[in-house]
Amino acid sequence: MLKRTSTHICFPNRQRGVALLMLLTLFVLAASYTLLKQLNKEQPDILRSSSNAKVLNAAKAALMGYALKSTTRPGELPCPDTDNDGDSNVAGACTSYLGRLPWRTLGLADPRDTSGERLWYALDAAFDGTSPINSDTAASLLLDGGTEPYVALVFAPGEALDGQSRPPGAQNTVSRYLEDDNNNGDLNYVSSSPNDFDDQLVGIEAGKFIQAVERRVLTELQRHLETYYIDNDYYPYPAVLNGTSCDSTLTQGHLPVIINATCSPAPDWSVALPAWFTADSWNRLIWYAIAPACTQTSPGCTPGGSFVHVNNAPGPVDKHAILISAGRIRAGQIRPPLPLPLADLTHLLDSAENADDHPDLLFDLLPINAASNDQIKIVAP
Repeated sequence: MLKRTSTHICFPNRQRGVALLMLLTLFVLAASYTLLKQLNKEQPDILRSSSNAKVLNAAKAALMGYALKSTTRPGELPCPDTDNDGDSNVAGACTSYLGRLPWRTLGLADPRDTSGERLWYALDAAFDGTSPINSDTAASLLLDGGTEPYVALVFAPGEALDGQSRPPGAQNTVSRYLEDDNNNGDLNYVSSSPNDFDDQLVGIEAGKFIQAVERRVLTELQRHLETYYIDNDYYPYPAVLNGTSCDSTLTQGHLPVIINATCSPAPDWSVALPAWFTADSWNRLIWYAIAPACTQTSPGCTPGGSFVHVNNAPGPVDKHAILISAGRIRAGQIRPPLPLPLADLTHLLDSAENADDHPDLLFDLLPINAASNDQIKIVAP
């Protein structure tokens, strides 16, 4: 009796165990199918994102190259292409600051995203080349509500979403290609959205852009000083703060625009300084120091004389001459619209050693950060 009862009780338990095992197997299979389907969907998305990133970064590099190579105005960027022919559309100021990337103007080979669409491009109006560009030029484009402004943004529009038909006659209608806050032409842009959205973008941050432009400016001015030294065996004396004329009593000041008229018999520049140097007020934003051993009263950088010294600088201790770019204005500094005069050097340079304006000719080469954005260019050696 106990046996029959025991058999009667265990049989349904075995049935339930088999049923649960089958249900578990079905669940695992269903979950595996769903996961595999999702992975198969995500893999092309990842590949598309990676491919688009390469195209976008190439466009960004081309824009940076354009800005840094300009002989008219370092830092200027081309206007967007508004008729989809690959050329920048210019009529004084840009006809639009949101349009297609001007790939022909940039020397690119018609870059396209993975959906086959041409890239789009937003430009800050301050960098269209119609007004001075220097360390203090402010950008206004913002991304995702951040506070760091951008000079330009480049977009891969992706495939057309619902409501975005793209007939041939609407190739320049931005709302058919970009979504959300990217298509209204204001100063605010986004990299994601809770709505249907497939824009992918890359931006040029204003801070890094200005630093790159400053390096380009310093490099060109270094070449002018090197040429002057080769021709004369000494460097020109500086100009006083806010001044433009050479002053033979100084060992640091602004790079002089005028030399011979105030420091005769020293000749003027062997190769004329570029027009943008004064037109864009770079002459008021660049500081210059010269070793007493390398002046016209001591030609040839006489050994044993007095030299410029830069803390943390590579190479020989004794420097013949240096240039310092001011960087973007920082909290506490007051720079009136140039070329109006600066109150003193602390409103131009950040490091206490750089801004003391003393004849000790000792300077600091520091990392660029929130505390200091002075950039030092050692002219020689």
